[in-house]
Amino acid sequence: MEEAGEDKLSRRLLVVGALAGLLIALIASAQIERSTLTQSGAIARVNDAHIDRTEYATALQALLSDKTKAPTAQDRRLVLDRLIEEELLVQRGIEIGLLEGDASVRKAVARAVVDFAMTRNAQKEISEDELRGFYAANVARFTPAARLQIERLFIRRSADASGDMARLDRVRNALRQGQDFAETAAQFGDAVLPPLPRSLLPRKKMYDYLGPRLTEAASRLPSPSISDAIADGDGWHFLRIVRSEPGAPPAFDDIRPQILTALQRESDDAALIDYLAWLKARAAISLADDAPQ
Repeated sequence: MEEAGEDKLSRRLLVVGALAGLLIALIASAQIERSTLTQSGAIARVNDAHIDRTEYATALQALLSDKTKAPTAQDRRLVLDRLIEEELLVQRGIEIGLLEGDASVRKAVARAVVDFAMTRNAQKEISEDELRGFYAANVARFTPAARLQIERLFIRRSADASGDMARLDRVRNALRQGQDFAETAAQFGDAVLPPLPRSLLPRKKMYDYLGPRLTEAASRLPSPSISDAIADGDGWHFLRIVRSEPGAPPAFDDIRPQILTALQRESDDAALIDYLAWLKARAAISLADDAPQ
């Protein structure tokens, strides 16, 4: 009797979990990955979709990760039932038009497809020659400034989080519209001490005014440029690089992880552009006469 109650509770929790999280995530995987499955590799069929044996084995292993005993027949059936219920939820979501009418679902699915494309790209191995070539071509990008002249716009954090976000957005909008940085700081910013000198300062001296985190962030910005809001201390800082003098390039081996991250990010961006171009090429797209051409 107790086992039956536990089984009923487990099934109810599984269904609730599926309703909460799986509908959004699995719509994309259903369209991208399930289409490649064959009936010979399936452990079950749900309408026109097949549940793959590898998928079943992975789900069973996840269920057993917290168990010390061998799986029972009840465990195996529970996992299969969960996968069937997930598939039914996915199919129902598509049937009732969630992909067409629910903006949050559409965005989640689009994000899932992007992640799918990026995962495939991340599996490509980057050679040492590619890494060193990328560093040589972008050495200035990895060279921190030796001396900086900076202006700062500070927004102090308050108890009103939504109000703080609105203030940050007003600053961003003003700067995007070309408003003078000092004028924007006077209009929207809060006073902060000590004031920054209007001269080039060595990075170590800049630490006295900004601290290490903001100084390091500023030293990697091009000149002239304005950063987005950087959270530090008791508020947010917009930094304008007025002038900078480059320092000595760091040794390749000293910043190898940063170079790898930067190259992988560029590779991901290029892969996404190619993937979107492929999607557009295989699609029939037509624009209204008054649509932007």
